[in-house]
Amino acid sequence: MLSGRDSAPADLMSHGGRAPSPPAHAAHGGPLRGLQWISASNGRIPPNAVQGGTESDGTPLFVARVAYKGGLHPAKAGHHLQNGGCSLGWGHKEISVSEYQVLCGDASRLRWVRQDGPLQVRGFVPLPAGREETGEPLYIAKTTHEGSQQLGKCAPHIKDGMAFPYGHKERTTDQYMILAFAD
Repeated sequence: MLSGRDSAPADLMSHGGRAPSPPAHAAHGGPLRGLQWISASNGRIPPNAVQGGTESDGTPLFVARVAYKGGLHPAKAGHHLQNGGCSLGWGHKEISVSEYQVLCGDASRLRWVRQDGPLQVRGFVPLPAGREETGEPLYIAKTTHEGSQQLGKCAPHIKDGMAFPYGHKERTTDQYMILAFAD
């Protein structure tokens, strides 16, 4: 479960619509085992950022999240991303933002778990990454698309399984991987 600061929309608004930077917590209430969300902006990537994907030319994509429309949404960040350095899928569109948080720390404490169709959490603990405006949890996911490994979001309520920003649109797929704790 995310900390109480992450789950309160009023708290997001008190930070100018940006996500606050509290310590992240695992679903069982413990620390993220050497991982944390670090605020960044305008294409900057903090040291020790967790790379989750790549563009088709090999350019890295980093695990990110952003406060948007009352929720806290998984996203992708990179030096090369236009109009702010971070993008998320929302409302069938790819939305670019300039203020976001990047997951940083020891990536060896994480693993990717294959999924087909709507998310089913069995035998692993997913890394909590955000929530919808309605409070439903959101998790980091990645999929292979046009020779790249794109980052996005997944959750049990996302009918196709995963949604991700690509080519100015929010796309969906039923074949993806979810970011989870390694142990």
